[in-house]
Amino acid sequence: INALISQHYLGCVKKAFVLEVLYDEYCSFALKRRVLLKIFPDLDKGEFVTNLGRLNTIRNYFAHCGQIMGDMATGERKVPDPKKPEKGIDFPTLHAEFMEIEKTVIATLFERYKSIGGKLLE
Repeated sequence: INALISQHYLGCVKKAFVLEVLYDEYCSFALKRRVLLKIFPDLDKGEFVTNLGRLNTIRNYFAHCGQIMGDMATGERKVPDPKKPEKGIDFPTLHAEFMEIEKTVIATLFERYKSIGGKLLE
């Protein structure tokens, strides 16, 4: 997404722009997603945008949910799912889902990057 934004607005991927602006902790994923969808409004419907949102949700589970909680009565230990606290988060399954979805999202992003003149240097 960072490469697409830089390529679109600056005509190439500028290291300083990516590092100083897009990598800044206040330049959120939500903002980058919004800009991406302004560049390519046709992506703002269907499977791509759904998959992009799901990747972000899974990323947030890994980044923000990690506190193991135990039940003193049963001895059960789990990381509760914030949407269903009675259930534990299955991190291996989420990781597998992320890796599968990411393939299609990356393919679409790279295709769009090339369509606006972006080049992959080897």
